[in-house]
Amino acid sequence: MNRMFACLVLAIVGLKVSASFFTSFSLYGDEAQYWLWSQNLDLGYFSKPPLLAWFLSGYIRLFGDSFFSLKMFPLLIYFLLFFSFYGLCLQLSLSKNKSIICSFSFLLIPAATVSSFLISTDLLLLLFWVLSMTKLLEIRKDGSVINFVLLGVFLGLAFLAKYAAVYFLLSFLILVSADKTVLTSLKSRALGWLSCVLVLLLVLLPNIYWNIVNGWITIAHTSSNANLKNLNLNFGEPLKFLVSQIFMVGPILFLSFLYVFRSFRLDFENKFLLIFSLPIIIIILFESFLVRANANWAAPALISLFILFFRLVEEKKKNLIVINFGINYVFAVFLFVSILISSNGKMFDRIRGIDVFVKEILKKTGDMDLVISDRIIFSNISYEIRDRPNKIYMPYKGGGVITNHFQMISPLSQAQESDFYLIGNNADIKYLLKANQMKLLKEFDVPFSSNNLKFYEVIFK
Repeated sequence: MNRMFACLVLAIVGLKVSASFFTSFSLYGDEAQYWLWSQNLDLGYFSKPPLLAWFLSGYIRLFGDSFFSLKMFPLLIYFLLFFSFYGLCLQLSLSKNKSIICSFSFLLIPAATVSSFLISTDLLLLLFWVLSMTKLLEIRKDGSVINFVLLGVFLGLAFLAKYAAVYFLLSFLILVSADKTVLTSLKSRALGWLSCVLVLLLVLLPNIYWNIVNGWITIAHTSSNANLKNLNLNFGEPLKFLVSQIFMVGPILFLSFLYVFRSFRLDFENKFLLIFSLPIIIIILFESFLVRANANWAAPALISLFILFFRLVEEKKKNLIVINFGINYVFAVFLFVSILISSNGKMFDRIRGIDVFVKEILKKTGDMDLVISDRIIFSNISYEIRDRPNKIYMPYKGGGVITNHFQMISPLSQAQESDFYLIGNNADIKYLLKANQMKLLKEFDVPFSSNNLKFYEVIFK
């Protein structure tokens, strides 16, 4: 079975590589934004911590920033995640054989299939989350100093990947109250835990410094996602969130778990997995009811949920693991074949037609400057014209509320005097001090934007 799973996963990897090479799709807007950040390295960014930009910068130096090369980056991270996941399974008392099957099966869950084609902060968060869970389990058995130091390093890097790593601390606190062994370790190995905390703070220090200098702007943005001022009670959103989580972890595996649930027993391993999943799910479920929640906000919880489901189903109904793998495999083939042929499906709207749009824009603008109001369009066009001399700015009146990173690093000055082309709304540049004339050249109805894009020529008198 191990050889069969390995061969099938390698075949999917080959299909994904082919799809990335032959597709006519472009980068997703957020992917282009992360690429742009990697070209302007900093200790932090408006909406995210800096680790992904740092990793991407090093990767691009080695392999370039072509579309194909960038699409191989998630595969590289999943290669590392596979071995990290295998190590976690071993620490959770799965045999080597079962750990291999579990790890290969994880690579085929819908969440992993989709994210393996996307550059996202979740990639590095999951990698260092798994490594942190593994080290925590090792510390429970062996409290050597190196394990404490590595836990601090891995958890710090998880935070630098995405602030959702704070859920790890919450789960750890629950674990301390629920497991006497960890509680005893906390008391008897105080020096080790202190070293872990100090290393964690040392890793986070650059980003903490950046946030202090920039008025904690990233923390403010992160908290605004859960802003109760946007309160909108909705019973449908929690249901949508739960359904999305079931789909992401694999509906067959979930149903199989329910089928054999009567055999479930709360040993330490299952308790550990529940503690590192359920609190996250519950918090985001509650948030989805009050405000909103994206499906990927609970990504770390899926690690534990998947292993929890796998342990019981593999023990009681091993054939259901194979069926689950087969169904997930069909989904993966469907997704990557659709990408390979550049399907016109609505699910690909956000990555279709961007290159054609940019070529049409450049026919008019030549090498002149561009001013772009939308963060996603700004990122996409920046990537598409990366080898051209055009400069790109974003409308922003000094003193106003900052809503994205490009208003910080590429603002259109109030004293602008040179002609440019605008993609946005004419009201976006009313703050300019010098008189100018605007001419609407065209309005684009494109699949990758929910709004029609207005294209203006701006000439100063």
